[in-house]
Amino acid sequence: MRLILPIALACSSLAGAAVASTDGKKPETNKQAGAGTKQRSAVAAPAAPAPLPAADEAQMQAAAATYYGPYDCEFKQTLSISKHPTDGYVVVTFATKAYTMKPVRSRTGAVRLEEVDQGPMLMVQIPAKSMLMDTVRGRRIVDACVNEIQAKEVVTDTNALGMNLPGQVNTSDLSITQSPTTRR
Repeated sequence: MRLILPIALACSSLAGAAVASTDGKKPETNKQAGAGTKQRSAVAAPAAPAPLPAADEAQMQAAAATYYGPYDCEFKQTLSISKHPTDGYVVVTFATKAYTMKPVRSRTGAVRLEEVDQGPMLMVQIPAKSMLMDTVRGRRIVDACVNEIQAKEVVTDTNALGMNLPGQVNTSDLSITQSPTTRR
């Protein structure tokens, strides 16, 4: 331990020193370049995202069923869904991040917005509300998000989830018959 600390300090001080280039010339310092100029390190430009694959008919139908626009969510949070420049894709903006997502219709009729490139974000839209989830952590990021269209559906439809609540179905006149599997 006594030997490692001085070596680490020496290495860190040498890391800041100028290193000769491979052609044997000394690198130019701030004094040689001019008193008032600063050297800038080369920063790589971000790579352009790969083009998205063309949407099929099912994806286009799911995109048409997606609720676009601003959403009011729980705890006074907001998010927004807009159309992506590529047909059949959407952009979900929440907080300071924007996620490119692919709309998919589920068997239940809900619209799933799945982040492209196998990202962890998933947005589910049902008639009563929408929610943004992190599938890696297995938790909701924001819940109870309501678009203008969803707010109207909830007001006009007392049972927007399609569930039979107590008192909605009159079962008194249904006759109980033996099912075909129990007959012998």
